[in-house]
Amino acid sequence: MDLSGVTSMLNDNERRALAELERDLEHDPDFSARMAGLGVVQPEPAFPIVPVLCALLFITLPLVMMFFGWPGALILLDLFTAVVAVIMIRRRAVTG
Repeated sequence: MDLSGVTSMLNDNERRALAELERDLEHDPDFSARMAGLGVVQPEPAFPIVPVLCALLFITLPLVMMFFGWPGALILLDLFTAVVAVIMIRRRAVTG
């Protein structure tokens, strides 16, 4: 770690304390493991497709029911349930 600008402002006791802290942290395996994990790029969160599908169902269900009646509404609900089930199963398979 390059602290040349900082160490020029410190007195001897502070330099020794800083060097001791650096030495301790370099030999601390837990700290090293935590710092190594910071460089890992986190995966992008999944698009919230289920809430979007719920909103789409909320918007389309009255229209489908108006044009196609109860059978159309039941078919739409069945399709919605099947799509959400497939999404949940695939997400579970990916995450383990």
